[in-house]
Amino acid sequence: MIYYYDGSFDGLFTVIFKKYQEIGKCEIKTKTDQVNFLESEMIKTDIVKAQRVITGVRENIGEDFFEDAFKVFKSNHPRKEEILAITIKSCLVYGNAYLGSAKKAAVAFRSIVKSFNHETHAYKGFTRFREIQDGYLLAEITPENDILLHITQHFFKRMPAEKFIIYDKTRNKASLCKHGNYEEIEIIEMDAVDSEKEAIFKDAWRGFYDAIGIEERKNKKLMQANKPKKYWKYLPEKN
Repeated sequence: MIYYYDGSFDGLFTVIFKKYQEIGKCEIKTKTDQVNFLESEMIKTDIVKAQRVITGVRENIGEDFFEDAFKVFKSNHPRKEEILAITIKSCLVYGNAYLGSAKKAAVAFRSIVKSFNHETHAYKGFTRFREIQDGYLLAEITPENDILLHITQHFFKRMPAEKFIIYDKTRNKASLCKHGNYEEIEIIEMDAVDSEKEAIFKDAWRGFYDAIGIEERKNKKLMQANKPKKYWKYLPEKN
């Protein structure tokens, strides 16, 4: 049996509430996937029922687990819904010891969280901002997982007085932060132009980078090990 939901966090927790007994024996997919009408059912989101599950998870499994569950939901893993549902049900039945077990769902859950945390940590260090029109700072990212919220929270704490945009080009959405306020918006087209000051700074930075580099001591393999090439595309010194 396949259960479809609207792709929202509350939608998934509604499925867990309504089909609790069938978890582990069914598939859970978003409605954007190809629908199989023969053995499928669309589960309508119910905020009240979803919140009952969320409250139960927080009180019985813990806040740390709930934060990790949200990361799994935001991951790009193709079976994240089923893994999350099975892990939640198993923890409620067997206790938190299940999380450290060798069960398939538990192992997959830990692996997804580890991958999500690794990518988030990398982007905290490699994300670069540039000044564009209207005095905004713009950073462009292309993450595998949906880490936009976690990245934004990181920089939001460190630049509370700035107005900046973090643009997830993979998912065509961006976080817009302005003087302590934050919102997530859909981006159809980003028409960003570097400010005059930014152009001057980039030229100066590239000149400095080239000047301090010693050609004979360049080690491209070590450079890629410390900073994988997938993060280079928005680094001025690499372009």
